[in-house]
Amino acid sequence: MTLADARVGLTLRIEAFDRPDQEAEAIRLGLMVGHEVTVRHKISRGPLVVLSGVSEIAVGYHLARRIQVIPLS
Repeated sequence: MTLADARVGLTLRIEAFDRPDQEAEAIRLGLMVGHEVTVRHKISRGPLVVLSGVSEIAVGYHLARRIQVIPLS
C-alpha cells in the first residue's frame, strides 16, 4: 500500500521508497523508513497532511504514491 492510498485517521509505518531521489525528498520533509505517521487530512489526488511526532507534514500526491507503508491501526 502507498501513502496516497491510506485513509484519514490511519496510522502507518513507512517501509520503503520507490526511488532513491524520492527517498531524499521525503527525508528533507522528515519522513524516513521506520517512522510512524498518522494521516490527518487528504484531498483526492492532491496533497495530504500526516502527523509525525508533533509535526504536521504536507506531502504532495506524486511523492505519496511512491512511499510504501504498512497500516498499524
